[in-house]
Amino acid sequence: MGFGLNPSPQVSHVHQYSTITSFNVGHTHRLSGTTGPTIRTRVSHIHLMQGTTTFNDGHVHFYRNYTGPAIPTGPNTHVHRFFGVTTVNGRIPHVHRYSGVTAPARNDVYE
Repeated sequence: MGFGLNPSPQVSHVHQYSTITSFNVGHTHRLSGTTGPTIRTRVSHIHLMQGTTTFNDGHVHFYRNYTGPAIPTGPNTHVHRFFGVTTVNGRIPHVHRYSGVTAPARNDVYE
């Protein structure tokens, strides 16, 4: 995605995430992992998410997306919303949609 952004040279952090995909062609997949480090934007920051879904119905899907900006959840913590569509795969070719919210993380020095 053309955000024109770079990973922050300052203190950085990551988030854990886990969600279930949409139900398509009779099954779902789970995707979970750890985001990439902080990517500064003009007003906040985002994170890259990428990986492979669980193996269900004889196949996996790949996913890659950026989170939305930080959403404050407490005096020194925040989360990010995310959503995306997996790659096409399966005996009957299809995709899955997914969305969720990351686990909270502490704010960086510049937040």
